[in-house]
Amino acid sequence: MAEIRQVSEGDRFWAAAEIARLKAAVWPEERADVAYLAAALAQPDRATLIAEADGALAGFADGFLTLAEDGARRWELDLLAVDPAHQGRGLGRALIAACTEAGRDFGAEVARALIRASNTPSQRAFQHVGYTLDPAPLVLWIDAQDDDAPAPLPPDAYLIPVITLGYRGVWIEGQPDEAVFRAARTIRARHGWDSAGAVLPLADVAANEAARRAGFTPLGEPPSGGWAWWRWTY
Repeated sequence: MAEIRQVSEGDRFWAAAEIARLKAAVWPEERADVAYLAAALAQPDRATLIAEADGALAGFADGFLTLAEDGARRWELDLLAVDPAHQGRGLGRALIAACTEAGRDFGAEVARALIRASNTPSQRAFQHVGYTLDPAPLVLWIDAQDDDAPAPLPPDAYLIPVITLGYRGVWIEGQPDEAVFRAARTIRARHGWDSAGAVLPLADVAANEAARRAGFTPLGEPPSGGWAWWRWTY
């Protein structure tokens, strides 16, 4: 049986190497750099829960704190992975539950996870733990282009710098228009971050068109959306 615990400073580099190994197996197209992961694991307002079995990583769940535009503290359960050899034993659900509980220690008011609409196993796991589905279909827009025309940040923009276990970047929230998307690109490029992104309701035609005009690319192509929020209230 795998033991679930939080990554500590003492085993951070071991955990980084194991997470890199597991990420490479589960998502070979994603970043799996040990040095980057070790630095990310040391960030404040973060909890990474790992399941260890026979000295190796069987799975992990990573969460961190963000602030909504209204000041609400949110726990972002951003990444979950279980080694294929350990799947089907409830380990994913246990990791979700442990990572969600970690958010309580940071004073989070809500936890949330963005899940592909096609990822039925992950949706079932979150539902089993007690998360509820926000039924509004969403579109995830990503930008990683060079900044060929620097743009100023509008005063009403709301951007959140993030360091995830996959990338460093900036999230765009609020009511973004094209100027906000272009400003986010400028900030990302200025700092050398990996990407800028926004999760938009499929029904918000104006915001989706603004993202497209600014050169962002959808992951989960409209008109079908492709993503959904799953939420937990503390």
